This record gives sequence, structure tokens and C-alpha cells, in this order.
Amino acid sequence: MKKILAIIFLVVLCSCATIMRDNTQPITLNSSPEHVDIKIVNSDGITVFEGSTPTTVNLKTSKTGYFNPERYKVYAKKKSYEDYITTIDYKISKWYWLGNLVFGGLVGYLIVDPISGDMFYLENGDAIINMTPIEGEK
Repeated sequence: MKKILAIIFLVVLCSCATIMRDNTQPITLNSSPEHVDIKIVNSDGITVFEGSTPTTVNLKTSKTGYFNPERYKVYAKKKSYEDYITTIDYKISKWYWLGNLVFGGLVGYLIVDPISGDMFYLENGDAIINMTPIEGEK
């Protein structure tokens, strides 16, 4: 009986997004043309990656704290092309909404998933950077 109560207690304390997701996510960046220099900067202005396309980068979906999602800016440069800036923004996982409705309850909605950050995911899981050539340059 104690084992059954312990299992029920653990299920109630767990939240679905934390079980189903991790607070890092691979983001694949490709470009046209290839071999574009990129820099990824988080919402605190800290550079988290510098390199060139094509690449895959593991980015955190949230910062430390409560209900604290992460956003990123991607800066792309290549000679003879206009500079390009795009945003990688967050979304709230369906596991957070639906899973906690069934399994996690208020503890999942208000404590575990918001603190772990696993309730968020990055919306641009695969991004293509389309560079525009500068007129008159080759």
C-alpha cells in the first residue's frame, strides 16, 4: 500500500512537460548561399555561438528562474551580401497544457514546469537564412 501511495505521490508531483522535454533544443541553421558566418546572442546580450552554416546548435529554451523563457537573435554575414538578422523565439509546449491537465495538475502548471523551463520550446527548430546579394557586387 505504501508503494502505491508513493507512486501516486510521485505522479502528482511530476509535470508533463518536464517529463517529456529537456530545456535544451537542437536548432539547425542552413543558409543560401552556404558558409555564412553567424553569431547567436541570447536575450541577455551574451554570445552563445559563433560559427558558419550549415550547423546545429543546442540552445537552452529558458533562463534560470520562474516563467523565464529564452529568446535569441541570429546575426548572419557574408561578403557581397546584405547582413541578415532573425529571431529564434519561444513557444509554450502542448505537453505543458495538456499533460498537466491529465497528470501534473497545479503543481505541474505553477511549480515544476515553470521552474525547470521545460514548458518552453524554440519555434524555429530548423531555420534557413536566405541572404540577399548586394547589387553591383560579386
